[in-house]
Amino acid sequence: MNTFDKYIFTQQTRPFIFFSFVLVGILWLVQAMPRLDDVISNGQSGLVFIKISILIFPQVMLIILPISAFASTIYALHKLISESELLIFANAGLSNLRIVFPILMFGGFVCSILYFLSLYLVPLSQNKLRTDLYNIRQEFSNRLIKDQQFFHPIKGVTIYIRESSDNGDIKGIFITDARQKGNKVTYSAKEAIMTRTGNGLMLVMQNGLLQVLDSTNTALTTLKFKRMGFELNNFLPIGPRKDISPVEIFPLKIISNPTKFGKDNIYKESEFISEAHTKLATPLSALALTLLALSFFSISGLNKRSYFKTIIFAITAAIFVQSLISALRTLVVKDTSFFWILYIPSISCIFVSLSLIIFNVNLSILFIKKNNFKVT
Repeated sequence: MNTFDKYIFTQQTRPFIFFSFVLVGILWLVQAMPRLDDVISNGQSGLVFIKISILIFPQVMLIILPISAFASTIYALHKLISESELLIFANAGLSNLRIVFPILMFGGFVCSILYFLSLYLVPLSQNKLRTDLYNIRQEFSNRLIKDQQFFHPIKGVTIYIRESSDNGDIKGIFITDARQKGNKVTYSAKEAIMTRTGNGLMLVMQNGLLQVLDSTNTALTTLKFKRMGFELNNFLPIGPRKDISPVEIFPLKIISNPTKFGKDNIYKESEFISEAHTKLATPLSALALTLLALSFFSISGLNKRSYFKTIIFAITAAIFVQSLISALRTLVVKDTSFFWILYIPSISCIFVSLSLIIFNVNLSILFIKKNNFKVT
């Protein structure tokens, strides 16, 4: 890498770090805040929330870094053109094609970071994140008798105990089960006894109400009972996790043996395959968007008058490429034989962008001659 390559590479790297820091921070806050409710409602400390927040970072970076690479390339080219640096390089005898190498190298650098994230760090961190959240909810079952606050052990279930003793006597209990879309069931009782059996927690409620609200929220059925008992296992995460999601598995492991996944799981085999190929295709978008930005500036002939249009068209094309990858993922879930289609947007973008750059390599020179611009 010579001085010119290092200079162009640096011009992209600095804004890349800035854009990544800002965009990752914004998306991280959006995804971390909902986790705060899980931590607080289950009585965990702030250190647990920090740990969970850190585990969210790799997934956020996988989404943001391609966008940051595109934005930093737009910014760097804008700066080089606005300050007439590319014209100076051209007058010094450097071909416009020469700028492709450092930008291509920058795109490859970001692409390699993304492959490390998608192939290793994201599955590892997501598995750790979801396991920790599961353990937090499972730990709730060991503290339920003593604590006196609202808890959400699993999605759709809320439990509240007003007063309890160490021997399991409860004064005032409220349980809401909204896991089924068809109805919402609410249990409430003035007194209850909770004991731990070999099968888990057993709850016996006395002098209470059972209310069932239908899906239309118009019909409420109420039943009074003197005594009702049932196990809380259905409301609490008991035993090892069984809902391992596709995002937690290493993509190469899925591709090497796809039939191994999707059995005894809430996720289908096609969802695992789709996720694996999405992780392999996503890093290519960083290289594709980087070259896309350069190609649009190349088409404009490095003309300062067309800055705004060039940037708008480049952003529109980048959004289209990124959204196309997400849209095609649904097709792969329906039919895994179309897995190759996930790679088409990025590969096509790379090929078309390189073709346009090479085709328009002499446009800046023509622009200089046309405007009789000389650098002295």
